[in-house]
Amino acid sequence: VFAALGSASSLQALPVGNPAEPSLMIDGILWEGFGGDPCDPCTTWCDAVSLRLGYYGDYVFDRVLKTDVAKEFEMGKAPEPTDQDSVTAPLTPIARPNPAYGKHFQDAEMFTNAAFMALNIWDRFDVFCTLGATNGYLKGNSAAFNLVGLFGDPTQSSQVATSKNLPNVSLSQAVIELYTDTAFAWSVGARAALWECGCATLGASFQYAQSKPKVEELNVLCNAAEFTINKPQGYVGKEFPLEITAGTDAATGTKDASIDYHEWQASLALSYRLNMFTPYIGVKWSRASFDADTIR
Repeated sequence: VFAALGSASSLQALPVGNPAEPSLMIDGILWEGFGGDPCDPCTTWCDAVSLRLGYYGDYVFDRVLKTDVAKEFEMGKAPEPTDQDSVTAPLTPIARPNPAYGKHFQDAEMFTNAAFMALNIWDRFDVFCTLGATNGYLKGNSAAFNLVGLFGDPTQSSQVATSKNLPNVSLSQAVIELYTDTAFAWSVGARAALWECGCATLGASFQYAQSKPKVEELNVLCNAAEFTINKPQGYVGKEFPLEITAGTDAATGTKDASIDYHEWQASLALSYRLNMFTPYIGVKWSRASFDADTIR
């Protein structure tokens, strides 16, 4: 089971763009820039606006993600040592603590390559967008993915096809890896040089990014078994119990497992121009979410 996988809202080591970028490259290849005074009555919009094209790369490693799920969910009653031979089939759903609640992923990576297009105004403001492709990788304990199974089922083999037994055990001793395919990604944003004093520039930026890659490979690693599923499919928003054909080629009504990725970013940075070099330091706030729409 993959619930709303994870989200993060914190200060982390993330890429922060140069705050002075809107005013650094005034002269372009095709035409000469103009850093004129917007209060000058002789200045026209043709002088004030320019278009910039370039490459945008965003590579994030070891991102800290925390699951964003309900505290409880419904599944079958867990078997107990005292049940012994009197174990009963888990047919009635009961509310149980969600093992994925409050868990962190061990690793989260996102790689984006895109074309960058910016509309520059007065050599002080950039309104930009990116169009490209992204792929990702997630790794965590199976409890964070809410991996469940059915154990101690007394149902006769001849009745399994028609039984409505529920999963009754949460598995937390395995490691799960998700690799996504490369999917279309886009983002929009703006940045501005808010304050300048000599060679120093204080700037801010905002960006929203979105993508929806499909899960290309799912690896489950534990002492008891190891297996890999390529291009996994599942049911979206369907309650337990699943059909007996679930997980086989005969299953119907399934969809490709995908990750709905959204991210909001805001940053503030200070730069200082030293001849050809412009070093800068800044902080960035980011909220990223990876939503799997409760794939089962």
